[in-house]
Amino acid sequence: MFTWLFFVAIAFAFLDWASTWKGWKIRLYIAKPATLLFLIFWTIQVTRWQGGMVWFGIALIFSLLGDIVLLLNPRYFLAGVGAFFFAHVAYLIGFNQHPAPLSVGLMILAVLVGVSSARVFRVLKPGLMKVPRGKRFLTAVFIYGATLTLMLLSTLITLFRADWMVAPAVFAASGGILFYISDTLLGYDRFVHKIKHGQSYVHLTYHVGQIGLITGAMLYHLK
Repeated sequence: MFTWLFFVAIAFAFLDWASTWKGWKIRLYIAKPATLLFLIFWTIQVTRWQGGMVWFGIALIFSLLGDIVLLLNPRYFLAGVGAFFFAHVAYLIGFNQHPAPLSVGLMILAVLVGVSSARVFRVLKPGLMKVPRGKRFLTAVFIYGATLTLMLLSTLITLFRADWMVAPAVFAASGGILFYISDTLLGYDRFVHKIKHGQSYVHLTYHVGQIGLITGAMLYHLK
């Protein structure tokens, strides 16, 4: 399953992390999109995007578009958010092609995830309101955050689903958590307080999160 394309993606991810840490802009412009591009090639090589895997492929394509847009210019931040919004919608569809039955445990999990996201949004809100057209910007980020939260919840639910084996569920849930952490760090670093080497931590958690999500989905669909 882990072919040479996967290891090329990993190599570019390491180059991306080093580039953000060292401030190598040209290498960053190459490494960040290349990481997602080779993850896309890897998923096509292994699964051909057959059946439900097509939604995870679409999620990677929108993630690649988001990466490119966010690299171009800070003024395109909302466009990048829009691309990742559609990536999370695709992930949502992918993880919920066979919805999990409702239970008390899942409802408690949903409440915990929702409360956590509400706390994050409350921390980010003052900084978001300071940007031009703050209310419009705040609304867009709120919608994105709600979608991200639902994506996270969908990955965590796989841990309790009978049709998901342990390994795929752990990969998927870990990927969802890391993606959520990455976006939280990005928001805090951009709108609340600058974190030393913050972008390095954002990219690290983002890439490992994407790899976890995709690996979990591939293991599930290839079983």
